[in-house]
Amino acid sequence: AGPVLSDYFQSRHEARGVAFELSANVAAIEADGVRLADGRLIAANTVLVGIGAYADLELAQAAGLECSDGVVVDLDARTSDPAVFAVGDMTHRPLPLYGRSARLESVPSALEQAKQAASALCGRPRPADEVPWFWSDQYELKLQIAGLAWDCDMVVERGDRAADSFALFHLKDGVVRAVEAVNAAPEFMGGRQLIGRQIAVDPARLADASVPMKALLAGPA
Repeated sequence: AGPVLSDYFQSRHEARGVAFELSANVAAIEADGVRLADGRLIAANTVLVGIGAYADLELAQAAGLECSDGVVVDLDARTSDPAVFAVGDMTHRPLPLYGRSARLESVPSALEQAKQAASALCGRPRPADEVPWFWSDQYELKLQIAGLAWDCDMVVERGDRAADSFALFHLKDGVVRAVEAVNAAPEFMGGRQLIGRQIAVDPARLADASVPMKALLAGPA
């Protein structure tokens, strides 16, 4: 998520009584709360720890598979050993729409990779390159993200942030590369198609909520 979206969700959580301790370091979890490095104690009877994830590559490395921030696979989910396929969060996979490889932690990514592996194993044509997407439901807010906002040079906002229904489109050279949508399913779905088709759009029309997403998919007016 970009800074605009992050600030938006932080404000919505704070409005519901959630306190943020940004850039704080935890010294210890004690019986009555969490002790910060600056000496303060945050009282708590339950602590939920979310510290991210890493790829456990022990088995893959023992099998002699190429690894680099995950098990390296190709567009068919095939590893460096042609007899071994891998899918899911622990794979470092090509992302053709973005011209690079990365490890993605998402259910849709794993499902698409499973299709790639199944097609290769069955001798079927490779599926079309998919657009990565993610989602999160927080309170009455449905966040849907499509694409990856890498190396973008423009952000276009569409909708009404104050009404909790808007989308942020990330563009590079006039082409949509990612969309972050809050309670804006048409923008999410249309944006996902724009990303997949790599269609250039007029930023002014993209920002104009009166212009249907279908019209933008048809190309420049």
